[in-house]
Amino acid sequence: MTGTSVVEAILSGEDAQAEPAVSALADVDGQEAVSVFAQRLPETHVDGRWWVARALAVIPTPQSVKLLVKLLDDPATDVRACAALALGELAAADGVDALAAHLADESAHVSEVCAVALSRIGAAAVPALLRALEKGDSLSRARAAKALVPIESQEAISALIHALDDENAVVTYYAQDALERMGIGMILVKP
Repeated sequence: MTGTSVVEAILSGEDAQAEPAVSALADVDGQEAVSVFAQRLPETHVDGRWWVARALAVIPTPQSVKLLVKLLDDPATDVRACAALALGELAAADGVDALAAHLADESAHVSEVCAVALSRIGAAAVPALLRALEKGDSLSRARAAKALVPIESQEAISALIHALDDENAVVTYYAQDALERMGIGMILVKP
């Protein structure tokens, strides 16, 4: 496949054409593909936008990350979820703030995928997760606490201890889980 045919197949949104085209991206100029995706995105239907997000996950460039961040605001839930997943796949630290903002997405699925993406990004996501844990709405706090569990950040200990008193039982559960994973959740009481 030529670079143009790869990009056109992805933009078509037809699964049978798009999946092999994503695999063929390794053989074409990724930056050129991202440039074409960015230009053509406004005219692309929802299936094509989803495939663009899927394709960007295998093009580790700053331009890809910028376009994925833009796709986090797409009207289609599936496109937003795919963009979040791609940012996590790329471990895109530049996407952290946008992902954290979508911890309160109107779609519970997108919110969950954003939390997973942030946990995959790891240490670079901790400051944004701590802000969400301390100042976010109930859903954002729960997602942030859950995302912090696999990161095991020493920086998060104080906020996680404070979250043990959160009014949301899900926040409390994940805060306790995160602390226990770091060996901090055990409290010994003298008999």
